[in-house]
Amino acid sequence: MAALGLRALWERTRSRRAPAARWPQTSGTVISSTVQVSARAGLRDEHPLVFYAYQVAGVVYQGTRIRRTGNGLPAAATVDRYPAGSAVVVYYDPANPGHSALEL
Repeated sequence: MAALGLRALWERTRSRRAPAARWPQTSGTVISSTVQVSARAGLRDEHPLVFYAYQVAGVVYQGTRIRRTGNGLPAAATVDRYPAGSAVVVYYDPANPGHSALEL
């Protein structure tokens, strides 16, 4: 029964991710871009934190997702690619425009 549950979960996750390659794009602007630092159990962890705004059908949205999956770049390198005030291409889910990413 557990295998069946895992299979269903995998299928549901796959079906959500598959259409992303066909997400439409719009223009956006980076509001802020910084490296977020946290420490847990004595280990330092860094994550890029990029806030951007974009518009779809006259509605303004904000997002923070850079990529749907990890890109393996150091946080500082990612932040350098998206400086505050820069114009960006934003990909968004046509079924829910509040879901977006800067890279697919």
